[in-house]
Amino acid sequence: MFGASCCPMVLTAPAAEEKALVEAAQAGDVEAIRMLLDRVSRPLYAAVILPRIGIAADAEDILRETLLRAIDRLHTFHWTGAGFFPWLRQIAIHQVIDHVRRVQRRTRLEERFERQAADVMPLHHAGAEEALIDQQERALSLKTMSVAMDALNDRYRTAITLRLLEERSREECAEALGVTLGNFDVILHRALAALRKAYGVR
Repeated sequence: MFGASCCPMVLTAPAAEEKALVEAAQAGDVEAIRMLLDRVSRPLYAAVILPRIGIAADAEDILRETLLRAIDRLHTFHWTGAGFFPWLRQIAIHQVIDHVRRVQRRTRLEERFERQAADVMPLHHAGAEEALIDQQERALSLKTMSVAMDALNDRYRTAITLRLLEERSREECAEALGVTLGNFDVILHRALAALRKAYGVR
C-alpha cells in the first residue's frame, strides 16, 4: 500500500483555477493579473486592512499600495497549496504596520512642534509661533502635516525631525548635520518658516 505522499496532490477546481491565474499573471498576462487581484481586493480590504486602520480613505490607500507591491513582487510568489490570499495578506499587514508607524511619528511631531518650537529656536518670532499654534488648534490634519513635511528639502526636514521628533539637543543636531551650532539654528529657523508656509500660516 502506497502512502499518500507518493501520490500527486489533486487540487480542487477553485484552487486549480487560481493556480492557473497565478501562473498566467506571472507570465505577464494583464487580464490574469486583473482577475487575480479582483478576487482578493474586497476581502483584503474588509477583513485585513480596514479593521486595523479604521479610516476608509487610509485603508483604500493601503489597499492600492498593497496591490501595486503585489504586482511588483508577483514573480517571487511560489504556489504551496495555501492559495494566493495568505501571501497578499502578509504584504498588506506590512503596509498597515508602516502606515501606523508613520501616523505615530506625525502625531508626535505635531504634539512636540507646538510644545517646543518656541524654545528650540532663539530666532523664531513669537508672533509667528502664536499664529502657528492657533492654526494647529484649528485641527490641521495629519495628512496636511505629511504634505507639509514632504514639501521641505532634505536638510530642513532632517533638522525638524532631529530637534522636534527625536528631541535631540541643538548640539547633537548640529553634529548630525555637519554644521556649526549657529548654522544649525539658522537652518532650523528657516525650516520652521518653510513648514509654517506649507501649513498656510503667515
